[in-house]
Amino acid sequence: MKRFVCALLLVVPATLLAADSATHRYLVATYAGVRPHVLRTISAVEPDTLGVPASRNLVTFEVVQGFAADLTADEAAALAKSPGVKSVTVARERHALGFGTSTSAVAGQVIPPGITLVHAPVVWPVKQGDGVNVVVLDTGIDFNHPDLKDAYAGGFNTLDPTAPPLDDNEHGTHCAGIIAAANNSIGVVGVAPRVHLWAVKVLNSSGSGRDANIIQGIDWVIGQKQKLGGNWVMSLSLGSPDPAPLEEQAFQSASDAGIIAVAASGNDSTDTVPAPVGYPAAYSTVIAVGAIDASTSTIAFFSNQGPELKLVAPGIDVRSTLPVGSGSASDVTPAGGVAIAADSLTGSPKGDVTGPFVACGIGNPTDFTSAVRGKIAVIQRGTLTFHDKAQNAKNAGAIGVVIYNNDSVYGGWTLIRSDDSAGNPGCDSSTQTCHDDPADLAYAWPVTVGMTKADGQALLAQTNSSVTESYRADDYGSLSGTSMATPHVAGVVGLIWSLAPTLTGAQITTALLQTAKDLGTPGQDNVYGYGLVDASAAALLIDPLDFGSPALPPPQQPRHGRTSLHRGKP
Repeated sequence: MKRFVCALLLVVPATLLAADSATHRYLVATYAGVRPHVLRTISAVEPDTLGVPASRNLVTFEVVQGFAADLTADEAAALAKSPGVKSVTVARERHALGFGTSTSAVAGQVIPPGITLVHAPVVWPVKQGDGVNVVVLDTGIDFNHPDLKDAYAGGFNTLDPTAPPLDDNEHGTHCAGIIAAANNSIGVVGVAPRVHLWAVKVLNSSGSGRDANIIQGIDWVIGQKQKLGGNWVMSLSLGSPDPAPLEEQAFQSASDAGIIAVAASGNDSTDTVPAPVGYPAAYSTVIAVGAIDASTSTIAFFSNQGPELKLVAPGIDVRSTLPVGSGSASDVTPAGGVAIAADSLTGSPKGDVTGPFVACGIGNPTDFTSAVRGKIAVIQRGTLTFHDKAQNAKNAGAIGVVIYNNDSVYGGWTLIRSDDSAGNPGCDSSTQTCHDDPADLAYAWPVTVGMTKADGQALLAQTNSSVTESYRADDYGSLSGTSMATPHVAGVVGLIWSLAPTLTGAQITTALLQTAKDLGTPGQDNVYGYGLVDASAAALLIDPLDFGSPALPPPQQPRHGRTSLHRGKP
């Protein structure tokens, strides 16, 4: 009977396969009688019976009743009328929710401010996430990174199951470092540096994927938990505004299996108009996380809001790991002094230049004298484009260029102009298109970096004019977004669960919500949820024997009563 149902399920669209039209990814929900393993068996033995050839990328699921396939619109419509089919929907896109990058570097190892703000270091003397499995469903992870390689336990690539889940973007590696960067002598430290770190690649090199990939990833995570046992956390720094019924079912299945899912609320808000929490964060079985500025503990302007929001965590200029060599670092270091943070300009070559600096006004040709030849030109922002300033400096013989701003911000600057379709500088207004000027791309620019007004003035005030200007590859960088807030929470989940591994996922979630630091309207609100996740307060709640010192802050008082969650001691 199962064989008959499966054959009947797809026989109608099979008659349409000859149609020469574009295909799209669809999710097909089936009734319980259509078993995924039966579909898989028939597909392997009798592909014509199933009616979906290998070119349609058929993927069946264990965690939900349904499958994904590339279909034409006509095939999808016919399939929706077939016996055994509950629904046919276009696969929803999901996108990485981090943006921007900083190129400033630091020597040795630092504990990023966000890690301190969630009080993770308070818990480290007792546990650091030991034994808990945290899965980053994202663009993959650079598991060769020196700060991640020891924590990495394995993974799965939903885009190409034959390939490892190696990060070809940077987003997944950055999120992974926030969770699990090693407590060693380099780079940064994660919230829970001793967790078992797993990667499931669900997003491509552009940071995009579909709900079908998410479901396939959850399928794999549930299978790993069934095989290996232990406690599992899923961190998803991705989303979009559209819900998907099969995806929601997959998260329900994960919750039923005792897996805690943490997801980003979204970056669609503005200063005046808050956007609703996106998906999958808005599903009831997921901990939706918003972003705050760690320096002020106030909500980030971009952070999505709504009643589904559960917690907030740092999400602005968060420093973490990047795929080895994919990041960059820039600074200007006076001889015998401390490096001054800088940011490279697009178009600048990487390299180090050392020599005296010379103040060159705003970079007009008349601002340069013969004294700048063989030296580093320091130029104030204003009037001229960055392109013209740097080109004038090179024409005068400068070996490097430092441009300082007229205010306290810098970055995102470029030496490359745009040209129109006729090759003239500027953009083509008729077609509303811009292209990088080929001449600028081919130009041999000097090493060029930018910095703030205050830093520029501090540089000019140096008594020793010899400096080293550097723009180099780096393994670390800063990103912003609810993407960065999410792994802070996922890391805290792993950290707290390692203190009390016998507690259920529901109990751990309750502990985090009850002990969050209230930042907004008293009680849960749409802007901050229950508040800022607080590892030390949660640790005190579930493990008072190890964290009962009067020196530690007491947990926040319960809003609706408190459940006793602490573990027993021998």
